[in-house]
Amino acid sequence: MTLLSRRRFAALSLFTLAAPMILSKGAWAQGKEIQIGIWGGSQGEFVRKNIIPQFEADFGCTVIAEEGFTLANVGKMQATKANPKFSVMFIDDVAIPTCRAEGLIEELPVADMPAAAHLMPRFAYDGWGTGVAISVAGLFHNTSIEAPKTYAELWGDAYRGKLKLVSPKNTPSVFFLIVAAAVKSGKPFAEAQYLIDDSFDQVEALKPNIMNLFDNGPQAANEVAQGQADIGLMELSKYVYPYAAKGAPITMAFPAEGSFGGNNCQVLVKGGPNRDLAVAFMNRMLEAQVQKSFSEFALTAPPVSGIAFEEATLKYIAYPETQMDSRGLFNPDWNFINTRRSAWTERMNGIFAV
Repeated sequence: MTLLSRRRFAALSLFTLAAPMILSKGAWAQGKEIQIGIWGGSQGEFVRKNIIPQFEADFGCTVIAEEGFTLANVGKMQATKANPKFSVMFIDDVAIPTCRAEGLIEELPVADMPAAAHLMPRFAYDGWGTGVAISVAGLFHNTSIEAPKTYAELWGDAYRGKLKLVSPKNTPSVFFLIVAAAVKSGKPFAEAQYLIDDSFDQVEALKPNIMNLFDNGPQAANEVAQGQADIGLMELSKYVYPYAAKGAPITMAFPAEGSFGGNNCQVLVKGGPNRDLAVAFMNRMLEAQVQKSFSEFALTAPPVSGIAFEEATLKYIAYPETQMDSRGLFNPDWNFINTRRSAWTERMNGIFAV
């Protein structure tokens, strides 16, 4: 069986989401309204068209969705902190420590979220958010090229002028810095992330092998599929595998040192309107049927256990959790990294003359 196309899958959404688990459905929600910040692009469109309408019908409420990306959504919470207008916000895990430190979000009432019982602990963020869609970051390459077994090989002469590198302004650039520190130090990612300041000579040593930098992951994946470069690093699987699923000659590689988690998350805005309805919506996002449908559409792994997928989907997602472990899925210490990232970005800009 082949993967359903995104268009066909959206058309079937009313069927696939027809019978979700209802959280305390009753008169308490009738007529209430919440505003949420969701992603842009195809993932956001799926939430807007296929998850929100069913939730509104089940609870007799209204959900207003505003699209954005992580930094913009954090900015919206900061701008409205004194008088919050959003109730739920979708952000990446990188921003959760900042939001928590600034008092923009509150700890989740997991007792009121039955679907959270199946949440993998690594995606619970100490109770301050949950994962929603999990990608894996690694190398992407044309299928005509044999991928390196280790990241260290990328520094060899065989790759001179053949690599595309993610822009310093994109989050996966942090993953690259951790890789460079690991190559230099010989230490695992968990230790190497604290050695980045002393590893920029390793970063600069890769410069002869870099063809160009890229901002747009899907575009870079398309260029590699067309043979314009051999390998791209680093990027999230959700931007690469949709091309592979359509038959393009591109795939991901996860060298021996490991891979990185690209985690789309949801958080509860502190003081946001109709908190009870917001919590119900966050619970809905974790329910098995919603997660299954969303994962099959976006080619991302669910953060909850116990969902059965067909092989056509499993070939593109790191699921179940044993697959995440087998790929060495690593989630960086964003508390440490966020305080240093601006300085690192400037240093990378200097090396690559961005």
